[in-house]
Amino acid sequence: MKAVKVTLCILTLIVFGLFMLGYWMTPAPGTSSGNGNPALLILMGLIPLFIVMTVLWWTLLRRCPFQARTYYISIVLLLTHLAAALFYRHHSLEAYRGVIRQALLNRYGTWDEQYVQDITTGLSIHINHQNFNVNTFLLFLSAVLLAAIVFWLLDQTARRDS
Repeated sequence: MKAVKVTLCILTLIVFGLFMLGYWMTPAPGTSSGNGNPALLILMGLIPLFIVMTVLWWTLLRRCPFQARTYYISIVLLLTHLAAALFYRHHSLEAYRGVIRQALLNRYGTWDEQYVQDITTGLSIHINHQNFNVNTFLLFLSAVLLAAIVFWLLDQTARRDS
C-alpha cells in the first residue's frame, strides 16, 4: 500500500513537471513559432501516465472502507470541477486571443481574425500555456480520480453480481 502511495506522489510530480514544461513551450504573442509543436510529445506521454495513475488510484480505492454514497458524491464534485475547469479554460483562451490581437495590432498595425483563430485552435504551439497549466493539471488529476472511482464502482457491481 505504501508503494502505491509513493508511486502516485512521484507520478503526480512528474505529471506536474510535464504540464509546466508544456506551459513554457509557448512562444510570445505575435511571434513566429517555428515548425511543429514539441509539446505534443508531452501529450503523448500523459496518456500512459493517465492509465497508470488511474490503476493506482483504483488499487487504493479497493482498500478504502468508504461507502458507495461517498463515491457518488465524489463523482458529482469531480464532474463539477471538470466543468468549471473547462469553462475557465474557454474564457482564458478568449482573453488570450485578445492579447494576441493586441500584439499583432501593435506590431503590424492590424490583425487577421482568421489567423488569430488558426493559431489558437486545436493543439497549436501558440496556446500551449492554455493546454498545459495548473488548471489543466488539476483537470487531469480530477479526470484520473473520476476514472478510478467509476472503475471501482463497476468492480463493486461485478463482485456483487458474481
